[in-house]
Formats: sequence, C-alpha cells, structure tokens
Amino acid sequence: MKRLFIIFVMILVAATLSAQLGLRTLTPEPTETIEATDLEAVSPAPEGLPALTLRTVDSLLVTFREGWKGPDDPAWKTETIGTSKIMIPDSYSIFQEKMGLNYDAQIFDEDNALFGRLFFYQLESYEREELVEAVVASLYGESASTDRAYEETVELESGLVAYLASLKVRPEAEYPFIAVYYPSEELGVTEPGPVTMFVFELANYQGSELEMAKEIISKIVGSFIDVEEELEEEVVVPELEKSEHTDLFVKMIDSLLKEDDIDINIDDWLEVEGDYFGFLMPPEFSVQFYLSDYFEVADLGLRGTIVGKLFVGETDEPASTEGVLNELVYEYLGGFGNFEVVDSYSGNIGRESTVNVFALDFSGQLCWIALFSESVDAEVFGPGEYFALVGLADSQDAENWAKWYTGILATLDF
Repeated sequence: MKRLFIIFVMILVAATLSAQLGLRTLTPEPTETIEATDLEAVSPAPEGLPALTLRTVDSLLVTFREGWKGPDDPAWKTETIGTSKIMIPDSYSIFQEKMGLNYDAQIFDEDNALFGRLFFYQLESYEREELVEAVVASLYGESASTDRAYEETVELESGLVAYLASLKVRPEAEYPFIAVYYPSEELGVTEPGPVTMFVFELANYQGSELEMAKEIISKIVGSFIDVEEELEEEVVVPELEKSEHTDLFVKMIDSLLKEDDIDINIDDWLEVEGDYFGFLMPPEFSVQFYLSDYFEVADLGLRGTIVGKLFVGETDEPASTEGVLNELVYEYLGGFGNFEVVDSYSGNIGRESTVNVFALDFSGQLCWIALFSESVDAEVFGPGEYFALVGLADSQDAENWAKWYTGILATLDF
C-alpha cells in the first residue's frame, strides 16, 4: 500500500498543494455508556434508605482505570514489531507484515487461534471516532456495528492517551478496542504521528476463560504502554528551530512545518514511479530510476543534464547526520571543490523522525541537500527508512528551483 511520504512534514503540504488532504476535527467526551437495562437492576428504596444498584462493571474496564502494566512473569516473552515492543505469553505467537512505515500484526493463542490484531501506524491527524469506524469497516465490513457497551479515556503521564472501548460488532461477543496515541489539542483527535491500535476478538471465550483473556489483554497492552512511557522519559525531543532563514528552499521546508501557505502549483506536473517509490515532477524535468544494493535512486534531469538525485532506502545502523552529509558531498558534489553551508534547518517531526536541510555554496554554485530519517535526534541519521535529496540549483532563479524540489519531496510516495 503506497502512502504519502515525508510523513508528518510533507503531510502539511496538503493545505497548500491543491488541498490534496483534508482532515476534520472532533471533540468526543469520554463517557461510560453501559445500558442500564442490560447491566443494572434497581429496586425501589424504602424511605430513608439509598437505592441499591446491582451493576457489574467489566473487569477489563476496572483494570484499565487502575492502570494497565506489563507482566512480571518469566513465562512471557518480548516481541518486536517495527520499532515497538510488546510482551505476550510464551505459548502465544505473532505474525507481522510491514507496509511502508506501518505494521499490521496478529496474535495467536496457544491453540493457534486468532486472539487479537495490532496496528502500528504512522498517521495524519484523525478523529478517534473515524479511526474506530475505519478499523471496524476494514476488518468486519462496511455494515458492521460500532456500538459500544462502554468507552473510557485515560491520559498518561508521558503525554500519551489510552482509549478503551468495548465494541458490539456482534451482539453475542466482545471486541475490546484500544488506541494509544499522542492527542492534538483535543483528546479525541490524534496528533500526526504514531498511532497504535489493538482489536481483540473474544467470541470463543466464556466464563473464567473470558476473564483470563481480559487479564492477558491488559498485560499485553500494558507492556506496550510501559515501554512507550520509558522511551518518553529517556528521549529528549528537540524543538523545531525558530531561527530566521535566508535560503529559499530552507525557508519553504520551515514554512511547511509551521503550516504556512506556500504557492506551489502542481496541476500540470507528471506522475512518475520506480520500483519502490514515486512522486510528481514538473513537466520540464525528466527522470530515470535505477536500483542499487541498498536503495533506489531517481536521477532528475533538466534539458539533458542531471541536476538532482533522490535516494529512498532503509538502513539498519545509525550514522551521524554530518557524516551522511559529507559522504553525499564527496560522492556527488566533490567536483565543485570546497563549499560553505550558507543556511540549514534541522527539526524533529512527530516524535519519531527528523528532517535536515542544507544550502551549500560551492564558490557560486548553489546546491541543496535534504535528509529524512526515523530518528528523534537531528544529529543522528537512522536506523529505519529514509530519503535523501541532492540537488543543484540556479541561484538566479532560486525561487522556482526551490518550488520544484519542495513539490517533488512533498509528493514522494512509497
């Protein structure tokens, strides 16, 4: 499944590039929607005595309110899904599939029966209700019910929000749905970035087995929350730069992150695709894709001359951003001689990625390099998926060249 890249950085360009993406906002209030007719028996109270309410609160909801924690049990094992970790019973197993920046996973119990589904996604800003509906429709069909026996929201100390709902997809079964995410200004709206969702199917569990399954659910999700909160304590996320920039390309990237309007018209741009990624480019450009051992490259041409290279790949090892910059300069721009960094931008995006942009002056020849990697530290490149752009520019027509490269990166898709 192809997805718009520059994840959170270039998602913002949607507001300026022909309104490609439009996101809505919603402010649902956390409520408990237990039906009194199903779960409550109320007897008239004698005068002077309070009414008696015989209501059984779901055990999963009780433990959720108390705070889910990972298991303290040597019989549980740790599984890695992308860059995330969860714990499951030793007799359980996981199957996972990677799609771009996203991971779909399934948990199977000791009988190899499906126990739950996990979605580790990098998303735009979404209404939480929209996510619930999308997941239910995708798994169980457009006509499936999203009615809830109850729902509850908890704000965690790390800034994350955990949301629990008991879905009534089928009247006779429980489908606990959990979402863990960073909220926008409103709890019911996700911030652009990582969103993790769990759906557990408990149709085959009854009585004590159902209660045991709920205990396992709380520990599985609790193990994920524990790790995320530990990471939040350890990692210092750098703030986006506030300095003024002089270079036009650097300014445009900075403006994207500030959600400022940028005048880039891509209506007549051409859609091009390689084996693993594609993008839109101005009709004046030509492109040739080719594969290396570790990445795919697109050579960008203008009037018969290669003016830029776009690399998309994945690395298992971290490297210094400065080292990557110097390597690209040596490999592709070394013939221009010495250079000066005349402007630069570095910023963390979505708490899980970083963009770095450099404007280089080679004795009058303007060049731009843009680096994106799945690192929260602007000085570290990788590990994970990345892109790198190395582009020449005409300093006499810098505004148009800046728009061209910005538009290409904004529509990068793989």
